[in-house]
Amino acid sequence: MQLSLNGPANHRANPNENLARELLELFSLGEGHYSEADVREAARALSGYRLDAERQLVLDPRRHDFGTKTILGRSADFNAETLAAWLAEQPATARHIAGRIWRQQVGTPPPPQWLTALADGWRLQQLSIPWLMGAIAAAPEAVESRERGLRLADPIEVVARSLGLLGSRHPDALALSLRGLRAMGQPPFEPPSVKGWPVNEQWLNLRWLQARRRSLQALLSDEEVWDSRQLPPELPATLTPIAPLTVSLPAEPTREAIAQLFADPVWQLA
Repeated sequence: MQLSLNGPANHRANPNENLARELLELFSLGEGHYSEADVREAARALSGYRLDAERQLVLDPRRHDFGTKTILGRSADFNAETLAAWLAEQPATARHIAGRIWRQQVGTPPPPQWLTALADGWRLQQLSIPWLMGAIAAAPEAVESRERGLRLADPIEVVARSLGLLGSRHPDALALSLRGLRAMGQPPFEPPSVKGWPVNEQWLNLRWLQARRRSLQALLSDEEVWDSRQLPPELPATLTPIAPLTVSLPAEPTREAIAQLFADPVWQLA
């Protein structure tokens, strides 16, 4: 983000607002919960940071603005760390981030009343990520989403699940998977923007969906991958959130049965 959003160009004499704006809008408060003055002051707090020769983020005192900044009603000598701590205290931050994670994990927007309770509980837990993930997973809407197959899995989830089933550690498995992920729209560590990856129905793109099928077929048809497979004794019914349409589980782990499973729409569900 520092590189993508012109962080190294953020000098105290000419603050660059790109990183500050995205920090407030995407990764903390959310749209509508900050002012343009907050963006300008946050940019001052983030001034002077750069990557050193070891690619570590360091503060260059000559480029940093050590003056007092007023952000969300508080005046202090904010820097990156104290700004992040102050943003983490805001109720809007808990609500916004909890809502984004809910959407990614469940697939559907969170009910407003549930989101408020979730965000309040998360703040009481000092923003514990394990607590938040557990609370979301236990929500009735999340259980229903899994049981009804309401979320389309991210490409990397589908590939990881497929590799896990095949059990091959041959280099071809990794090479084919990486190539396939790029075709599916999710090359690792290369999101399309700082906002991140598509979610659920946003993956419903004909080119990407066709790439999912072709990539799994290529993985299964590679002889080196198949010869190095370590399959389970059977294909259990628990492999998919709901019953597949084209193959009955449990089933014998034959190449044909796995091909049917990989081609089944249910294999694409979270």
